[in-house]
Amino acid sequence: MSGNNGKKKINILHLYYDLMNLYGDWANMAALMHEVNMRDCKAEIHKKSIGDDIDFNIYDFVYMGSGTERSQLACMKDLARYKDVFVKRIEEGLCVLATGNSHELFGQAVIDHAGVRHDMIGLIDFKTMQLNTRVTGDCVCTASFLDDKLVGFINRAGGNQKGEIKRPFYIEPGEGAGYKAGEEGIRYKNLLGTYMTGPVLMRNPPLLTYVADVLTGGSGRREEDKFFEFQEKAYDSALKSLE
Repeated sequence: MSGNNGKKKINILHLYYDLMNLYGDWANMAALMHEVNMRDCKAEIHKKSIGDDIDFNIYDFVYMGSGTERSQLACMKDLARYKDVFVKRIEEGLCVLATGNSHELFGQAVIDHAGVRHDMIGLIDFKTMQLNTRVTGDCVCTASFLDDKLVGFINRAGGNQKGEIKRPFYIEPGEGAGYKAGEEGIRYKNLLGTYMTGPVLMRNPPLLTYVADVLTGGSGRREEDKFFEFQEKAYDSALKSLE
């Protein structure tokens, strides 16, 4: 779709922007909007939350951040209204990024630390088993679809995921990991999910570029850009301190 100025318009949905936004997750939308606008495109961000009417057919990109376990379940209850159409759009290639515990919504179920099962969207065949503990720490990881490493922060309920999952990330052992290293996250078509939380696109230029390329079809590269220059310096500094 093209806007009035002839630029390709990219419609972005920040879903549950208020409840799933624990660690400055909103900054991902600011970074993505800037990146898209630096290309021959125009980004427009819509914010939707519980009770709002949502037409998933008009969006090119959907983002969900991290929230408390209580917020996660409240959002799943609301999202159930749109389960079929949301899954259909993902099957059609809708680009989705889910950070923190929001990516658990795409599995079959979450089993909480009391043993209670909570049904999720069911797009991917895995279950999340939660424990009454926390897994917290900075990390460095490699991504199966990128050449460069990523830096992140994880704060989630302890436990594990069981099922057939294509893991796109590998958390490396090292200074900043703070917990056992291993594979994590989900990837299905243009859906990408990770336990890394907060402003992952702001902190990681390689991931930001990747998402923007998928969204815009690689339509144009960024011009000279002070924002990107400072972003690269911050990324290099964080990577050096954690490796």
